[in-house]
Amino acid sequence: MPIRNYNEVDILYTLMSYVNVSSSQDMYYTIAHTILTHLDKIPDISINDLADLCYTSPATISRFCKDLNCKNFANFKNEMAISLEIARDEIHLEDEDEKAVLKNPQYLVDKIYNETIQSLQRVHQSINIHEIDKICQMIHQAQKVHMIGYQFNKIISNDFQMKMLKLRKFIYAFVERGDEIQRLDMIDKDSLVIIITVRARKQLIDSLVEKLHEHHPQILLLTMNKDYHHEFIDYTYYIDGTESDYTESSMQGTMNFLSLLDLIYVRYGLLYRK
Repeated sequence: MPIRNYNEVDILYTLMSYVNVSSSQDMYYTIAHTILTHLDKIPDISINDLADLCYTSPATISRFCKDLNCKNFANFKNEMAISLEIARDEIHLEDEDEKAVLKNPQYLVDKIYNETIQSLQRVHQSINIHEIDKICQMIHQAQKVHMIGYQFNKIISNDFQMKMLKLRKFIYAFVERGDEIQRLDMIDKDSLVIIITVRARKQLIDSLVEKLHEHHPQILLLTMNKDYHHEFIDYTYYIDGTESDYTESSMQGTMNFLSLLDLIYVRYGLLYRK
């Protein structure tokens, strides 16, 4: 399972979040929408030209960049350039597979679904219900629960948040890039922080875990990266599954996490329903 630099790609997800959840009358909506509809221009555009495109001021663009957790406009453009470069090779099937798809498009359907089924089977076969019970107990005993996920895992976290609310357990799910750092004041020794990451890239997760540790919460990590370890993490649950190597986005990993959290949700309901 290759571990790639996904931190920069997350900025695209956050820009889409502004468009998806903000009012079209909101200036930050306008800026995000303009950026997303002029992606090829952004790495070379000046702050003044972007401001003109958005019918706003350079100062407002600067504030928007800081809201994205970028130090300044130059830092924002650099992250955008990196994310677009990564996305440039988004789909890269092996030559043999590409030829098979050209010859028979149904081959692609079989490939993706067979890989997803096989990965879920590996997850299924590796799960120990006692470990799931331990996770449920950690969630139940914590006075406050915070979930942190990147990209699609934010959506999974929001789905889990809603399901757990129906079981009378409120969970806070960070939804914006940088929130996990900006909202550290909400986290304390009575908190459980659940980090969801397919690849657990060391540079990104180490920094996050060390900042969280300063506030003394329990930390639970859910990941597919069995090589990742950190002394400040109280419990790590490693998901056994496969991930595609022909796209820059997670495919099987997202399904693995969704199924795992659904299992935790149902088990929690059976153990602690009121």
